Amino acid sequence: MPSYRYASSVEEATDIDYFMTNFEPPKVTAEWVVKTYSERNWVEVFEREALMMVRVKRVSSKR
Repeated sequence: MPSYRYASSVEEATDIDYFMTNFEPPKVTAEWVVKTYSERNWVEVFEREALMMVRVKRVSSKR
């Protein structure tokens, strides 16, 4: 598991990720970005788990 160190400023950041959206200020605040990104992450986790369950069912049903 990788360990992450968060930079205290953009100038200190060695790796910058981008979060692209078609929303505009004033809707896009730091709080909105964090909330939206965390929701997106949970959707991806759920999707990955659901795909794994489907694959397990397909393999076990072939036997």
